[in-house]
Amino acid sequence: MDEFIFLVRGYDYNDVSPEVMQKRMGAFTVWKEKMVVAGRYKGGQPLEPGTGRLVKDKKTVITDGPFLESKEIVGGYCIVLAKDYDDAVALAKENPLLDHCQLEVRKLGNM
Repeated sequence: MDEFIFLVRGYDYNDVSPEVMQKRMGAFTVWKEKMVVAGRYKGGQPLEPGTGRLVKDKKTVITDGPFLESKEIVGGYCIVLAKDYDDAVALAKENPLLDHCQLEVRKLGNM
């Protein structure tokens, strides 16, 4: 099986109450544990909201994010094992994060 990354896009932490956040994380944890038991979850985590540095070139570093339109903000990632893109997309469609954001599915290359 190959490794695929799900980039979590369009997520805004500022618009969510603590109760809604806890409910969403509970649903995600159930999905993640199912993937762990199946031996298909390699890891992942959210990104710290409102932080980051964009290095544009050797002289320019931008520190005041977000750096893209809110619909394009990457809020975290998951790495899973899948047979191919169809299998990875099927796993992404089961992910409860799709209830409030998008998942970009990309195959990780070999180094």
